[in-house]
Amino acid sequence: MTAKRSTPIRALEFYSGIGAFSQAAKPYGIEVVAAFDQSQWANQVYELNNRHKPSSRNLDSISIKDIPEADLWWLSPPCTPYSRRGEQKDMSDPRAKSFLHLIEFMVMKKPSTILIENVEGFLHSKMYEHLCQTLQSNGYLVDAIKLCPTMFAVPMLRPRIFIVARLADEDTRPLVSALRPIVAPPQASSAKTLSNFIDYGLNEFTAAHLLLSEADAEKYEPVLNVVNLKDASDAAQYVICFTSGYYRCRKASGTLLRLESGRLRFFSPDEILSLLGFSADFSLSNLDLPICYRLVGNSVDVRAIDYLLANALQ
Repeated sequence: MTAKRSTPIRALEFYSGIGAFSQAAKPYGIEVVAAFDQSQWANQVYELNNRHKPSSRNLDSISIKDIPEADLWWLSPPCTPYSRRGEQKDMSDPRAKSFLHLIEFMVMKKPSTILIENVEGFLHSKMYEHLCQTLQSNGYLVDAIKLCPTMFAVPMLRPRIFIVARLADEDTRPLVSALRPIVAPPQASSAKTLSNFIDYGLNEFTAAHLLLSEADAEKYEPVLNVVNLKDASDAAQYVICFTSGYYRCRKASGTLLRLESGRLRFFSPDEILSLLGFSADFSLSNLDLPICYRLVGNSVDVRAIDYLLANALQ
């Protein structure tokens, strides 16, 4: 990480969720001057941890006068238009409207750096092509890289695409091809095991609420991804991506943990936050368990954002 700068970098956090970008930005002298999200629950958690509340304005129709000046934009737009679950409707998906709207504002506001996160399918979408054409024709160098927690020695498979766009002003534009690209870190062997992220001290009340019913375990076990608690110290053990449907969807929504008793339990929201790189003092408030899972499943790997900032701000 870099030291704080004397002049803060002003940043905007669009689709802010619970504030993964703000978590990563704190050591870099970055001042998040505004955040935007329509989830009342995400905004409640964000405000609790960052002492200012995101705007709940509809980004489909927000006016450019309501967007402050900033050096850096962070965006984590809805991934459903580019995923199989969303039938890959791409730019025609209503959930893509707000992102299209913000792309227009990018070239009007011209922040020096734009960072965007999405699923792997985004890289093959018409929206990505439109984004690149729009930014490149307005003086931006655009990089796309794939980052996964395994690259940061974390035992979780959660690959995501990150777009990094940097503006070359009129004086430096002839040198735009010489700007150093963002290069993905080499894949690391897992320095940490799942045992580093499991809370072995869960109280009985919480532990009981995390158990999968025996009827569901018997019915769905063939399609579940399960790791054994007794193998948690094995460096070969990984969990798969936790989605917003974890805890209510029984297939391909995340990994469950088999206890020594043989029962299956869900990873707790705090354990998932730890896997995503959030600080130990980060709080989800007193929200109901299903809401907590939805919020953490929609969040972003803090370590990946930290890596991008360390590179993009040099």
